[in-house]
Formats: sequence, C-alpha cells, structure tokens
Amino acid sequence: MIKQWLQRIRRWILLTYCYIAKSVYRKILLSFFLIITITVTTLGLNYYIHTSSDIKHRAIGSMETLMAQSAFTLETYMTNTRQAAWDYFADTDFQSFVMNMGTEPELYNRYWDDFNQFMKRHPYVDFVSVRSLDGDGLTRGDVEKSESFNFSQMKAIAISNNGKGAWVSTTSYDDKKERIENTLVFVQALKKINYISNSPIIGILVFQLSSDYLQEWLGTIGNNEQGEYQLVDPTSNQIMLSHDNTLIGSRLNPMKQLYSFDRYNHVRHLYGKEQEVDTLFVSHQLDQTSWVLVGKIPLKVLLQQVNALTRRTILIGLICLLGAMMLSSLLSSRITTPLSQLRKGIRSIEKGDYRISIPVRSMDEIGYFVRRFNQMASEINSLIVKVYETDLVKKDAEIRALQSQINPHFLYNTLGIIDSLATLHEDERISLVSSSLAKMFRYSVSAGHMSPLHAEFNQIETYLAIQQIRFMDRLSYSVHVDKEMRNVLVPKLLFQPLVENSILHGIDQSVDGAEIRLCAGSLTHTDAYISVWNNGPPIEPEQLEKIRRMLEQSTVQSYVNQSSNSIGLSNVQYRVKLVFGSDYGLTVHSSIENGTEFRIRIRKIRKGEHNEGDDRG
Repeated sequence: MIKQWLQRIRRWILLTYCYIAKSVYRKILLSFFLIITITVTTLGLNYYIHTSSDIKHRAIGSMETLMAQSAFTLETYMTNTRQAAWDYFADTDFQSFVMNMGTEPELYNRYWDDFNQFMKRHPYVDFVSVRSLDGDGLTRGDVEKSESFNFSQMKAIAISNNGKGAWVSTTSYDDKKERIENTLVFVQALKKINYISNSPIIGILVFQLSSDYLQEWLGTIGNNEQGEYQLVDPTSNQIMLSHDNTLIGSRLNPMKQLYSFDRYNHVRHLYGKEQEVDTLFVSHQLDQTSWVLVGKIPLKVLLQQVNALTRRTILIGLICLLGAMMLSSLLSSRITTPLSQLRKGIRSIEKGDYRISIPVRSMDEIGYFVRRFNQMASEINSLIVKVYETDLVKKDAEIRALQSQINPHFLYNTLGIIDSLATLHEDERISLVSSSLAKMFRYSVSAGHMSPLHAEFNQIETYLAIQQIRFMDRLSYSVHVDKEMRNVLVPKLLFQPLVENSILHGIDQSVDGAEIRLCAGSLTHTDAYISVWNNGPPIEPEQLEKIRRMLEQSTVQSYVNQSSNSIGLSNVQYRVKLVFGSDYGLTVHSSIENGTEFRIRIRKIRKGEHNEGDDRG
C-alpha cells in the first residue's frame, strides 16, 4: 500500500515537473510564487519568534518589578503593624492596663483612643484587640469579625513564641457577606518586663489585616494587560486571597519550581497551563509570612498585539503574492509573445541546409526555437548545395581556398536573411542580434592573428550587447581602456573566453543577475594588464585551487590538442605565454567580498614591433 502511494506521488511530481518545464510562462509564475512565499514566510516567522520572545522577556521583567513593589507595600503594612505591637509591648503603662484590665478608666480611655487613631491611620487593619490571660480585653475596629476570632488558638501561638511577635494565616467570618475569609493576623504575647528574667506573660495583643482591603489591593496591582495577582499558600498550593472571590480556596496546578526560592533569589517565573491555557506565572516570596505573591497572565493576552500584527502581515503577504502573480503573468506574456513570433519567422525559412546543430537543453518555447533552428539550418544547407552544385567544378579551387572560412561567411549570409525577416516582422532585437553577430564573425575571419586592444574591446562590447538582450536587467557591464593602451597588440579573441566564463558562472548562476567589468591599464613602462571581473557567485575554494593548478601545470601540447570550439582557461594561459613569454600569463582570484577576477599580464607590443608570423597562439 505504501509503495503504491509512493509511486503515485512520484508520478504526480513528474507530471507537474513536465507541465511546468514545457513553458517559460509557468516557470516565471512558479518562480514568483516561491520567491514571495518564502520571503514572506521567513520574515513573518523571524518577526514573530523574535518579537514574541522580546515581549515575554519584557513582561517577565515588568511583572517582577511590579511584584517587588507590591510585595514591598504589603511588607511595609506588616512592618508598621509589628512596630506598633512592639511599642505597646515596651509601654509600662500598657502593661499596667493589661494587668488591671477595666479597673483604670483613664488608661482604658487612653488606649481606646490610641486604637481608634491607629485604625484611622492604617485602614488595612480590620481590628486591634488586647486581652488579658483571664479573657478580659479591649477591641477596636470590626468588632463583629473579632467575635468570630479564635483567641484561644492565637493565645497558644503567642505563649509558644514567648514574647516574640508572629504573623499567622487565619480565617474570619464576615456576617455581612456571610462567608469565611482568609487573612493574616499578627499576635504578640505581652509581658511584665520589670523583672530581670523570666518575665511572666500577662496577655496577648492581636492585629488582624482586612481581607477586603487586601483583595482591593490585589486588584489594583495589575489589569488585563499586566496580569492577575493572588496570595497563595505554597504548602497547599491554595489561593488564599484574590481580587476574584470565586478563585479563593481553589488550587493552582502543582508547580514546585514556582516556590523554589533561595537566599539570593526571591523571584521565580515559569510557563504552565491553567485550565488548558498556556500561562506565564511569576512569584515573589513575602517576608514575615509563609504566603507567596503570585502573578499570572495568559500568553494569548500577552501576545495579543503581536498575533494581530502577524495576521495583518500574512494578509499583506497574500495580497502581495496575488499582485506578484498578476505582474509575473504580464511580464511572462511579454517574454513568450516575442518568442512565439520569432518561432513563426523561423518556420517561414525552414528550407535550407546548414552544418551547425545546437543541443536542445529545455522543453519550453526556447527549446522549441532551438529545435526549429536546427531543422532550418539543415534545410538551408541543402538549398545552398543545390545552388552551387552546377558551378561546383568551376569554383572547386576557390572553394578549397576558402574552405576554412566558408562556415563563418555562410553564417554571416544567413544572419543577413534573418535581418531581412526581422525588418518584415518589426522586431528590432532580431536585427540588432543578427547585425552584432555579423560584426563578430566579420572580425573573427579578418586577416591576422594580432589585434589592437581597442578592436578587441569593441568585439567584446558587441558580444555583451547580444548577451544583454538575452539577460536584460540581469546583466550590466562596463568597459574601460586607458588611452595609452588602445593600440597595444594582443592575440585576437584572447579574453572572450573569460567574458563567456563570467556570464556562464556569474550571470546564469545568479537569480538577481550580476555585473561585468572589463578594463586594461599599465603596470610598468613595459607591462600591462587586462582584467575581467564579475560579482556573481564566487568559485568554491576547492574548484579555485583546481583551476590554479591547471593553469600552472598546463602544457603547450594540451593547448595544441584542444579543439577551437572549446577554448578554455588553459588555452588563454598558453596563448599569452607563447606570444609574450613565460613571465606573463593568467591569474584567478575569487571571494564573496571581492567577486571573481581574471587578470592577464601582457607585454606592451605595438604595430611594427611584432611579426605576425611569429604568433603561434
């Protein structure tokens, strides 16, 4: 079953490939689609990952800072309460008041007023109560809550601490709301401290924090953007206080790491789930109590803005993709339409014979043009044979004399026919290509093996003009020859292979195209250089080393044995050495930063200084 599915997938891939490969139009559409899709996807993912990570880090820092400030506020409340209890603990009049509870009206009124003033200054306290060991006492604040208060338990805790104050978590019943509330209580045992040692305990002092006040305080710490904050008992993982009453008494998911504090670190954060929602948790340890302040915010709330921006980016990307596809459709039609017209023109001259055959390398419109051109060349060759057949004997000697030049001259005549047809079909590019090729072949069959540099550069500019029609905006070039170098002689067609190499490996291998620069200048009063540079993909280090070894190890025999239609770097190297000497030659440099440069070092030779018969290159 799996094998059948694999075969189907393979067949589908091959059919899709063949369908696209047969049309330049579909190739361009696919290229635009892939380029836009990959670019938008990569940028979108990169933006989302980095931005979301940055937002998370900033949220953690903001929550930690906010929690530290909030914890400091709560700890300040608790410190003020502890300090008030200590002041009463050290007050001898207060000790006398506790020991003689209810028998000293002046002290009773005094501390009644003191407790009232304390409650006004500290609204976060529910009530303040002092009791003697006999149970008599004074209470100010929310008396109803004090009536449900478990003084026996607090008395036992205070006595066990032997005069040291302690914060204790407890519960109280709110008659108005008819519910039990969690809160914090500070208990302090009171002693008669006029003894030197073993001061007896005479009563207890109790300060209970307001549960309502703490709930409102938790609600003011943050909002929907800054998270939700709660006081949690880390032992039971139970929420003791929260701005949302429905959450009080519930438990957070077990997260031991959230409460793993040490002496150097009082803050922790981690990512977890709450009700199946990914959530960021931040905790801060509170001094003087076992409770922990915990803040939490869902990641979907935290990343709400970046998610919205990501959705807008995807929408914009889809719109850009649609626009790019429409643009590519328009551009590709402009490319394929001239090719189709040219194809019709070639069909009209498919009656001749020609001995050249171009390999077919694609199945699209260009491949169709090549196949038809080969057929046309074959028919043109047959026609020429028939025309010259009757005069073959008479011109036998002339044909033999011109046999080495018949192919280039014949191609020149054929390009004249293409030029005429291009005029009929009103396509100036065909005329430009054919006339440029005619110039090139006229130059190649001209007499002599040496040529001035300015003529060589004119030949290269003609060649680059043809290539620019092929590559359009993907190819740009510049040519510069120093004035004193214009008449320096060089072997004909010496550095055209280097330009062809730059186009093959620089332009063809680069989607965005490349630039070619040609220049010639002096090195010394006897030597000069010719440079062919391109900014295409660099040559791989292994391949570059292989080319350099080939240039060093090439022999004259390898140059002589090489066919004329496969002139390579070694041929250029040895043509230079054979004409100018072993001190001259070709070097190659290639890197990502500096591009690829072929540099030929030559000797300055001008007309009259060179015997063409000596030029073996």
